[in-house]
Amino acid sequence: MSAGPDLEQLQDLFSALPALLPEQRWFADKQRTPAGLRPVATFWLRRELPALALALVDVHFDSGPSARYQLWIGVRELADDMADIPAGLRVVVSRPDSGLEYRAYDALADPAMGRYLIEWLRTGAPLISESGAELHVRALSGELPELDDDFSSHPLSVQQSNSSVVFGEQLLLKVFRRIWSGVNPELELLEALARAGFAAIAQPWIALEATVGTESYSLGMVQTFLRNGTDGFTLALTSLRDLHGDLLPEADGSVPTPEECDSAVLEQGGSFLASAIQIGQLTAEMHQALARPGSGAPLAARELRTDDITRTAERIGNHLGEILLNSNPELEPLRVHRQGIRDLLERLERLRPSGLAIRIHGDYHLGQLLRTDAGWHVLDFEGRPAEPIEMRRARATPLRDVAGMLRSFDYAAAVALRQQADPDGATAGTLAPYGRAWARLMREGFLARYLEAVAGAGLVPHDSEDMLLLLSALELGQALYEVEYELRTRPEWLSIPLEGIARLLQQANL
Repeated sequence: MSAGPDLEQLQDLFSALPALLPEQRWFADKQRTPAGLRPVATFWLRRELPALALALVDVHFDSGPSARYQLWIGVRELADDMADIPAGLRVVVSRPDSGLEYRAYDALADPAMGRYLIEWLRTGAPLISESGAELHVRALSGELPELDDDFSSHPLSVQQSNSSVVFGEQLLLKVFRRIWSGVNPELELLEALARAGFAAIAQPWIALEATVGTESYSLGMVQTFLRNGTDGFTLALTSLRDLHGDLLPEADGSVPTPEECDSAVLEQGGSFLASAIQIGQLTAEMHQALARPGSGAPLAARELRTDDITRTAERIGNHLGEILLNSNPELEPLRVHRQGIRDLLERLERLRPSGLAIRIHGDYHLGQLLRTDAGWHVLDFEGRPAEPIEMRRARATPLRDVAGMLRSFDYAAAVALRQQADPDGATAGTLAPYGRAWARLMREGFLARYLEAVAGAGLVPHDSEDMLLLLSALELGQALYEVEYELRTRPEWLSIPLEGIARLLQQANL
């Protein structure tokens, strides 16, 4: 084995990265153009070829502040076979002093690098960069479980803003690509939930952290890998496909009665209603665990205040205004409902605050739940990746999570209809009412169990009318977030949140 070059000697690497970063799924600043990259600290886990390093880098842009990222870099000889490594970030680089060429690439995609990485994580030996930065491991739940000698590793392909590697189908390393000073919200909440005895999470074992100067950073964590699980959104779509499958032979465009719709949903063998009720109970237990005393100052629950309500109304109103700056004609339904939205927000601003403000999941929907043989588990506590880190760390009414889940039931029904029938065809005319009935019954079952489970805990407003007003406004805020997302990524789905907004305002008599 020969020693690999220092990253600083591979000048081609850091000059090539700014153009390649926007192509990576985990790159969180795609709306800006990288203009340069500056290495902050480099830690070598292995210097022999194939070599493994972690680089903390500041990415500079054509406008606005820089952003700090972590890059896991493998270095191999150019002739090495990389057929078993998924394609991704790869750069051919040369070492000016020798003229030798190498291949630098995303090490988290390399099974061989996975073995080196887990071995280092198990030892927990701190590493010091040439600049004096420190990389270290912090134990969260005792010793890391043993893996078989012949274990393999592979990256998960479903990640977006993060990257995850599975080791031996037992452990999962989750890497936070975009990093901020302080504790990552997900690590913070998982530690709090584990301390509170909330078992419906992937158990965290160790945290990977760095210190650069006076600043500390959460880089990632190792958790139990939840095997053979299916996410809640997929299970909901399966339920809806079963429902539609029973109805398709007689779907001729005639509109069923509400009674027929409810009966069909309740009689359907694969009904999701029992799961919706279980999710309501799970959500209540999660919020009660996060609200328990002793969580520490950044996590401690407090009373919901007038300024919390005011900021919520202002945030939703400002978001509406920003969206309507877009001249897209598909947004005309939102313009039609602009006054109704403002009327609802005016009612919200007059609301007397009650209930608690706690740390919440922040991006709660069916896709963040995993059903395994052991039951339901909650995933991904980082909050919405597009929101500022301060907002993701802020305390809020737990009804914001509830609103996200309620919208998710509506989304499942709308997506299933698009998968089963032409939205403008006669078949959809028959199936759509059944889907809306499905969503309503799931929403009612989920919300009823949630409110029953938190009764007396003081988490939500005690007055039912106040609670429903706040929940409606939060659902509206969630729907506006969906409008912005669909405008940017899936314009053909824009009608889903727009129709949801219309229903919300109709229910609120606006």
